[in-house]
Amino acid sequence: MSVLLIRLKGPLQSWGSRSRFNLRSTEPYPTKSGVIGMIAAALGMARTEPLNRFEGLRFGVRVDQPGVLLDDFHTAHNDAGESMPLSHRHYLSDAVFLTALEDPDGDLRLREYADALAAPHFPLFLGRRSCPPDGPVAAWIVDEPLEDALRSAPWQATAFHQRRCLRNAWRFPNRLEAEIFVESPDAATNGQDAFELNDSPLSFDPRGRLWKKRTVVRLGTVRPHPTVGGPTPPDAPIPGNRRQYRDTDFPADTHDPMTAILSAPVEADAPSDKETEA
Repeated sequence: MSVLLIRLKGPLQSWGSRSRFNLRSTEPYPTKSGVIGMIAAALGMARTEPLNRFEGLRFGVRVDQPGVLLDDFHTAHNDAGESMPLSHRHYLSDAVFLTALEDPDGDLRLREYADALAAPHFPLFLGRRSCPPDGPVAAWIVDEPLEDALRSAPWQATAFHQRRCLRNAWRFPNRLEAEIFVESPDAATNGQDAFELNDSPLSFDPRGRLWKKRTVVRLGTVRPHPTVGGPTPPDAPIPGNRRQYRDTDFPADTHDPMTAILSAPVEADAPSDKETEA
């Protein structure tokens, strides 16, 4: 089996599967229709073109950095200056995902997709036009089944996020884990971790957009291999005579910032107030 892995990262992302009228929601991870739409834009396809070339692909996603849910209260006016209905639009901020497309027929189509993502014909967006990626979209091909490819791929979260999670692993070990969701080849799959999404695209034509349901299975969590060094040891020397604070210096229930500052540790080589005055 050949699998195309795609890293999706940007300031904002929004992957809707059931947005209606004044509420534009987002799923907590990328959708199959959104990723195929992005690839179609990279290939230079028109919205009215058939999507037969994407048939038979199996989709999966790993949540490497969940991000934060944002609610945007949206206002708009038409060309005549009249107010349009108010809406709420949801976004994922500071999130990173690893998506995967498996082709049982080999890697010929997947290589075409990877080349298109490296030099897209149309601009790429992460679910909505207001959500551009933070740079070129990284994509590569591996020869593994879909599930194994998502389990074995290195951690794609930002270096800052990885270091923070590693530093606080003793307090929040679950932050080192990434959830995996895959499309089930069996549409009749039942179970507590299986659910349906109306997310498999049939047409992107603005006059008649069509989707069909697909079955999604939550495989559980995995601890991907970090791509950064380990956390700084607590007793490591700090250059200069500056104070350095870490997330672990403060209790989790600290709310008063002045209490946190006064209780923070002071380095032994930091000058005292009397020495500073002298």
